[in-house]
Amino acid sequence: MLRSCSADEFVRYADHAYRLATDPARSGYPTYCDGVKTKEMFVERSMKAFERDTEQMFLFESEGKVQGLIHLYRIPEDRYLGTCLFLTDRSAGQAVTEFLAYARENFPGYELFTGFPAENREAVKKLEELGSECIESDYNNTSFLDTFGHIPETGDMVLIGKENYGLFQALHSLTEGDMYWNSERILDDLDSWRIFVKEKDGKALGAVYCRDIRDGWFEIFGVDLESPVRDEELFRELLLASVRDAAGRNGKVITFFCEEEYQKAAEECGLRCIGKYLCYKTVLS
Repeated sequence: MLRSCSADEFVRYADHAYRLATDPARSGYPTYCDGVKTKEMFVERSMKAFERDTEQMFLFESEGKVQGLIHLYRIPEDRYLGTCLFLTDRSAGQAVTEFLAYARENFPGYELFTGFPAENREAVKKLEELGSECIESDYNNTSFLDTFGHIPETGDMVLIGKENYGLFQALHSLTEGDMYWNSERILDDLDSWRIFVKEKDGKALGAVYCRDIRDGWFEIFGVDLESPVRDEELFRELLLASVRDAAGRNGKVITFFCEEEYQKAAEECGLRCIGKYLCYKTVLS
């Protein structure tokens, strides 16, 4: 059973909830298994559920006991739902079933996006049984920039601003698909992004786009390549351009979700894999 969680109840269960959040088999994304996010960050982010009218915290009860927490957020203008926490001590399949039923009843017409570590097999299996679509299967990489040592030089890169945004947009529009950060949303928030393009004859061959999440924590959101032919050399060049830029901006840590075909190249650039990430999309009707 799902029921609303009060701030006092969250505080009461916070220690146990954080232990679940650091276990990939019993938690969802965003993960607290990455060595970056702390318990203080866990509590700080979770408490915002009780301050914002676009967020809700639920207790999940099974067998007469509290077995987990689910933190839901929504972006009404985009009809978008996501989860900040999906924690279950046991009965993850039951929690998924009840949560999807709640979302369908209360948010018809929205799209729900939920991410899980591959280790959370019960939650993933239930999502697939209920018809959710796996739209992303990546490897989650996290590295501290002070462990990189020397970062190799890269070839000439074009830094993207409003005046040359079309160079990046022409490429990103081909690959953005269901991605939340599409060309339009990135442009609307361009000051928060660092985008580099490898250009030839006025055309983007590849692009890497990154932003400072908080306090020197940078996340590379993607690497776009113009050619469908695998090009590990260009991929590494773009990735290193972003790593070098983050380091030069006093970055402390960098994260990147990488497709399987380029994971080896990412590791050769100094990134370290902490696990496999699966993202599911559920159309609520």
